[in-house]
Amino acid sequence: MNTAVLTREQREAKLEGMGCKRKRVEDIRFTQGKGNYIDDLKLPGMLFGDFVRSQYAHARIKRIDTSKATKVPGVLAVLTAEELKGVNLAWMPTLAGDVQMVLADGKVLFQNQEIAFVVAEDRYAAADGVEAVEVEYEELPVIVDPFKAMAPDAPVLREDLAGKTSGVHGARKHHNHIFEWTVGDKTGTDAAFASAEVTIKELISYHRTHPSPLETCQCVAAFDKIRGELTVYGTFQAPHVIRTVAALLSKIPEHKIHVIAPDIGGGFGNKVGAYPGYICAIVASIVTGKPVKWVEDRIENLTTTSFARDYHMTTEIAASKDGKVTGLRVHVLADHGGFDACADPSKFPAGFFAIVTGSYDFPVAHVAVYGVYTNKAPGGVAYRCSLRVTEAAYAIERGMDILAQKLGMDPAALRLKNFIKREQFPYQSALGWEYDSGDYHTAMNKALDAVAYKALRVEQAAKREAFKRGETREIMGIGLCFFTEIVGAGPSKNCDVLGLAMFDSCEIRVHPTGSAI
Repeated sequence: MNTAVLTREQREAKLEGMGCKRKRVEDIRFTQGKGNYIDDLKLPGMLFGDFVRSQYAHARIKRIDTSKATKVPGVLAVLTAEELKGVNLAWMPTLAGDVQMVLADGKVLFQNQEIAFVVAEDRYAAADGVEAVEVEYEELPVIVDPFKAMAPDAPVLREDLAGKTSGVHGARKHHNHIFEWTVGDKTGTDAAFASAEVTIKELISYHRTHPSPLETCQCVAAFDKIRGELTVYGTFQAPHVIRTVAALLSKIPEHKIHVIAPDIGGGFGNKVGAYPGYICAIVASIVTGKPVKWVEDRIENLTTTSFARDYHMTTEIAASKDGKVTGLRVHVLADHGGFDACADPSKFPAGFFAIVTGSYDFPVAHVAVYGVYTNKAPGGVAYRCSLRVTEAAYAIERGMDILAQKLGMDPAALRLKNFIKREQFPYQSALGWEYDSGDYHTAMNKALDAVAYKALRVEQAAKREAFKRGETREIMGIGLCFFTEIVGAGPSKNCDVLGLAMFDSCEIRVHPTGSAI
């Protein structure tokens, strides 16, 4: 038996770090079909729910006739906004401080919006019930271009906000305007641009993206009338948020609501928010006294659940002729769809977009973000942990490439010239964020050496000349990107969702004598 004690150096040598293969330990259960997903859950007496959805992106609902649906064998109930109004559940809070229809109340604001919820003994009867519901519409003008949302003649989308000149994030300047959020030194930034030797300006659009997890959004709600307790099983990335929303709507105390998230087939931010399917399943379970399962299909997931991005960023950089940046100015138009249901867990309506100064030492900067309503599905999720950082990184890195091209500088050299220096840390950015540490020059140089960057540039130049001579149709591009990212969501001074702090925590221990530590 070897009883030798390893030294610290030997122990550290046995630890494999970044770039080393790590053996996965969770795969056996999944590859053997032993995963535990929502659609695997079967409770006694469980019912099934399905939605009647709008075929129009913007229309007034003149009539909903559910009489034929209630006669379909196996259909037990059909919920509409009128039924939900009776129990004050027609609207639900969003994670961004807005409110959203649970079921369409008077009009629809995006295609496939939920209009009615059919509850049946099995999912096939529920689908037949959906087909039997008759809806009469009056089509209304549609806005899908966010640049037209605040035009003087733009149709009013959110009639429930009529006459309201302020929202949760400040003044509203138009009936389709959600918020204006600014950060930085506008006066100083304008002065930097006025005196700049070189400036660039570019509209950089990051199109709407959908996370599209392998498993769609699903839940099972089970209300125990005897105990007055609600249990909700679901594909939840943020179960505590779901519990808070359920408590706010149902008036059931939070300590009597149990939220369980089993195995989840992907999320990518798509399963952070609260959806009408969750609320309708809860209501149906309370009404029927039986568990109710809701499982959306792929089309429903793609067309109605939370998207990411949809940011249109007019990015400007001021610099000297030798490539030293002197100012950054960004104006963003953010398309939030029919409701502001953005799930960024921060107190800022634009998430962490203020990280847009990136890894560079900008003396001054100013950002203005305008959120608008359009006839698209609501959302705005932290897809792949973005929290709007991905959009910010795209804006500044594309802007630096454009500046390098205008100056005739190598894009790597321009970045190295403007990085925050190691001795400047801890560093306060021009937009208010404190960077605790970093050695950007070393990191970049190591990356350039690892790919033999100078040799790649020589190869690129040779191929371009050969292309000009007609000797080849092959051309070669080299992309560079260097960004600083905020990881995680905390502390609560910057981050919360519906008052829920992110990563602040404390521990209190109470002894039998009553003393606490």
